Amino acid sequence: MTDPNGATVLDPTLATSARIHNALIGGKDCYTTDHAIAETLTRNKIAPAITESRRFTLRAVGHLIDHHRVTQFVELGCGLPHIPNIHDIAGDRIESARTLYIDNDSIVATHARALMTGHATHIAEIDLTDTTAVLDAITTTLDTTEPIALCLSGTAELIDDALAMVAALTSAIPAGAWLVLTHITADIHGHHIDTATQTLRAAGIAYHPRTHDDIAAMLTGYHLHTPGLIAPHRWRPESRGPERYDRATEPLHPAVLDLSAYAAIGQHQQ
Repeated sequence: MTDPNGATVLDPTLATSARIHNALIGGKDCYTTDHAIAETLTRNKIAPAITESRRFTLRAVGHLIDHHRVTQFVELGCGLPHIPNIHDIAGDRIESARTLYIDNDSIVATHARALMTGHATHIAEIDLTDTTAVLDAITTTLDTTEPIALCLSGTAELIDDALAMVAALTSAIPAGAWLVLTHITADIHGHHIDTATQTLRAAGIAYHPRTHDDIAAMLTGYHLHTPGLIAPHRWRPESRGPERYDRATEPLHPAVLDLSAYAAIGQHQQ
């Protein structure tokens, strides 16, 4: 909400995707309304998929640093800060790591500027569908002659035409750039995911679970790193280092359990 002067005004009776996500991954930056929805979602099998997607993303950051010398990361739709953040994982491994956080929520951006400060951490308040502005932020903040990884986790589901958005970014980023992607699906536990989707939409939050084929289409132009597009808790669960954030990156669920999400790391090819 905004006041007559255009300033953002908090309405604790209205849930937001950022606060609900924060509640689901164990954060405290949420109101009663957000927490109530998060509690409902835990009964619909979407909560573990979201949790494991976040853990995969953090694990992927460490993997890219350790095995592919990637030191620059862009989180597309960063949400509210919650330790460990991407720059925590990256900075714990290599001092020269740089992170750009992008989100269209002004409250999120304010929190990020207050809590994720540092010479190697940057915040940009941009709508991800404005790919020109996103690319401008990337090129003016990071060194595009060096490897960059775009992280899109927990966000594509909130965008009506996520395929077009990813395709626009893909067409403009340099060859060799990486994409870390997770996405919720109704392919597995479909009834539960559909119910969770209805809960979110009833709260005014557009949500779009997608099929394996739809998600694979977002990865067009990328060479997928082994083991490809699979459930997030099955993507290299051992891919962790001796750092202090290990417990925040290791999967919580056994690989034999099915989750309603897919995850992958791909490198852009031209």
